[in-house]
Order: sequence, then C-alpha cells, then structure tokens
Amino acid sequence: MGSSGRYASAGRIIGVGLLCFGIWLMLDANQLYQSAKNGGADGSRRTVSMDVLRPIAAIANALHLSGLVSSAESALNQGSAPGGNQNLLPPPVITLPRPAPSTQLPDGFSYLPHGRYRNLRASAPPALTVPPIAQPTPQHPLMVLDVGDSIGEDLGFGIGDLFSGDADVTVFQRAQEDTGLADPRYYDWPGHLEQYLGKLHPGAVVIMMGTNDDRDLVVNGRTAAPGSPAWTKAYTTTVDVVMEESIVAGAHVVWVGLPPMGGGNITNAFVSLVNTIFQAQAKRYPGVTYVPSWNLFASTKGRFEVYKKINGSEVAVRSTDGIHLDPAGWDLLADALLKPMEQAWHVNLHVRS
Repeated sequence: MGSSGRYASAGRIIGVGLLCFGIWLMLDANQLYQSAKNGGADGSRRTVSMDVLRPIAAIANALHLSGLVSSAESALNQGSAPGGNQNLLPPPVITLPRPAPSTQLPDGFSYLPHGRYRNLRASAPPALTVPPIAQPTPQHPLMVLDVGDSIGEDLGFGIGDLFSGDADVTVFQRAQEDTGLADPRYYDWPGHLEQYLGKLHPGAVVIMMGTNDDRDLVVNGRTAAPGSPAWTKAYTTTVDVVMEESIVAGAHVVWVGLPPMGGGNITNAFVSLVNTIFQAQAKRYPGVTYVPSWNLFASTKGRFEVYKKINGSEVAVRSTDGIHLDPAGWDLLADALLKPMEQAWHVNLHVRS
C-alpha cells in the first residue's frame, strides 16, 4: 500500500473516531455540563468548559437525545444508591428531638441529639430576627447559596446564568444530586448546610429539593409511610431545622416548590404533600419566602409537560425523564424568582430578564 493509501486509512480512522466522539458528546452533553459546573474550583478553565458544553446540551435536549443516556443510567443504577429505586433500601431511622438544656442559643431553642438546633415549641417558633439585606454593590456583593437535590442543581445553573453579568451578586452552587431531607444516612443536609453557612456566610439561601424523599421512614422504631402523621411530623421537623439554622446564621431563605412530575419514583400527590409542608413552614418564619413553581411548568390541565412556548417558540423546559429541568427550564425558573427575591429582600438586583 502506498503512502496515499496509508494516509487515507488513517484519515478514515480519525474520521470515525471524531464521529463517535461527536455522538457520545451529544448523548452525554447534560452530564458533562453538570460535571463542569460542579467540578473543581471556580476559574477560567471551568467557565470555558461550561460555555462550550451549554449550547451542545441545549441542542441535545432539543433533539431529545439527553433522555437516552438518562434512561440507560437509571436502568443500570436502579437500587444501587438513593435516586434509583429507593424502596430497595431499608428506611432510615429518625428519632424526633427531645427537649434538652439550650447552650448559647436563642431563647426557645434546644440542641438536637446530633448537635444542631431545633425549635421545640409546639405552637410557634421563638421570636427570631434576620438582618435586612443591604443593597449589594460590587464591593459588597450579596452572597447567594443554592442547595438542594438534582432539581436544585438545575435551579442553581439558572441562578448562575441569571446573575452571570451582575457584579453585585455572587452565587455558590452547592446542591447535590440523589440527596434529600428523608435520608440523612446518605446525605445529612442540616449538617452540610450548617458547614456551608459557617464557611460562606451567605446573605440568602435558595433551596429546592424533595424529588428523592418519597420513601418510608422509621420514626421512633415504627415504619411511617409518606403522608402519615408520623412521617409528616418527622419530615416537617427536618424542614424546620433547615429554615431555622439558616435564620440563626443570618441568612434569608427562598424555598422553591417542586413542579409537576411526569416520571421517576415520585408522584404528584407526594409533590403536593411536600409543597404544602414547605409553604406552611415558610409562613412561620421571618425571612423565609416560599415561591411555587407548579403553575410555571404545568400544562393548562395542571400536568407535566416537556415544552413551553417562550417568546413565540416551543422550547423544551423539562427533561424527558419526567423530573429534571432542561437548560431553558432552569433559566425560566431563575427568571421567575427575580421579582420575588427583590420584593422579599427590598433590593434592586440589576437584572433585566
């Protein structure tokens, strides 16, 4: 074979390799984008990676390619960890807090057995106060902490987009996929949040989670199903802990409700249950604002739908897995939070969405 033939063969091999790489990149664009978003320290390399992968992820979502990898991963990972078939795992054991002498905490608070605090009054929380948020400036930006599960990660991407050109706001994205409030063995959100609050000192915390929480709990030695009085009390207790420790740390809270679901291991009846808990508990605390997302994403019949009309065009806002947000969806939700944030915090965030 002559040199030209060898070059042609090599060219075909390279071409096939590039084609395979391109197909893989399109199929796994969402995961690659999220890895770039969450991986490593902030910096120019991370920013460039995100800028390159975001439009690729958007194209893959528009062509309905992203659901192929998600569906395959779900099938392979089912039952292997929280976020798969969680009913295969034994329910976590929850022991409700009992009164104990308070130590260097506001009146009415006591430590939980694991060292954190929880208001133990049955009627109303103690007279908590949270300092007002000063008008942020580039010299003194508002620190916003985003926490939650994988849908909270999606929202974090949107909040990052929303404030990407605003020097007055710094966003810390600390949501973790496969986590929730119902399984502290896998990921103890009150404990991790306490660390983030102490390290980052945010002026505001944005929370969105609950998609992994439709599971039994063992409360004081007995199994409690979602929706039962014991389950609801235990889950509400954890919601209160998250709200209260944020307030005590001096942070305002925006708790975002879940949208309609169209797949996975979560039902819309459960979504309504936890949204009711989130909304009810937010009303009890100063500095906590509940923002629903149901109507923003629901169809005219109140159901899950993938596409929404935005600026005259049909755009995919939800993933075909029936749970997550697509890039247009997380930007849509972040844009919808802007006005409630400004109203709750009495500030101008200088964003015109």
